[in-house]
Amino acid sequence: MNHSAMTSGVRGSSAGWRAGARLVAACGLLGALAAGCDVLMQQPRCPKLSSCGGAVPVGTWILAPGHGSCSEDIYVAPTDPRLPMGTLPVARTPPLEPALYDWCDQLITKAYDSKTGIVSVAANFYTPDIQVGDASVRYNADGTYSAGLTRTGTYTLTFPSLCMREFGAIDGNPAVDVTQMMPVGGPVDICKQLELPLGQMGMGPGSFRNTTCIPDDSRGCVCTFDATETGGGGGTYLGLSDGQTIVNLPGPGKDFPQRVTYCNTGRELQLTGADGEYLFGTLGLRTLDLVPQP
Repeated sequence: MNHSAMTSGVRGSSAGWRAGARLVAACGLLGALAAGCDVLMQQPRCPKLSSCGGAVPVGTWILAPGHGSCSEDIYVAPTDPRLPMGTLPVARTPPLEPALYDWCDQLITKAYDSKTGIVSVAANFYTPDIQVGDASVRYNADGTYSAGLTRTGTYTLTFPSLCMREFGAIDGNPAVDVTQMMPVGGPVDICKQLELPLGQMGMGPGSFRNTTCIPDDSRGCVCTFDATETGGGGGTYLGLSDGQTIVNLPGPGKDFPQRVTYCNTGRELQLTGADGEYLFGTLGLRTLDLVPQP
């Protein structure tokens, strides 16, 4: 959530595109195909795991210490709430980067009010690369499967002084319990006033917990929080004749079929989404390294 990191990423992407355009122009289309100009392609963040095959992995498999997951860093721009239909940019132009619109507009702080407190509109808790930290995958002998996935991460947001104080919020007021719309405790600084309601709000389909906000040197606030999202699903599966690929077929209307290469040694199960596909309909999830459930 570092502002400079996001803007430097935008510059890097632009520079890479210009470099690629010059190289393709120099090679020419046929030259690019013949001379291997495909080195310009972005390489996957997650390398493939083994596809040794083995028996169809009937049973329940879980993540364990030393056995992890890998997800691609997929950028999904947050909605700009100031615009109607904010997820459909004008003329299908690319969505705004978080660093390129004033996301502080989503946080409205004000002088203490026993009914509304410090937060009138929730801040944008943006989580770009949340990773799978817990997984349970079950393949049944009857050709059905199920998966339960939990994605977790710890993030930091910096709210500058202008964000916190432009609507008149001041130090020395109590925090407000947004579930009861009642003041809680005695006078605290503006960051502690923000901490309580943010910790009570939740976030989309998941939740954020352990929210802590402290003052910084510029009279703003630095907030850290743990994010949690759950997902997964189930359906039927088919083992292909190559002996190393499974096709997961989600239930009707759930998702497209997913081809998965695997290596089942009995002590370990490695799964990789084939040809860049994602595992169990989870955006970005490319590999799981699992062990049998005890």
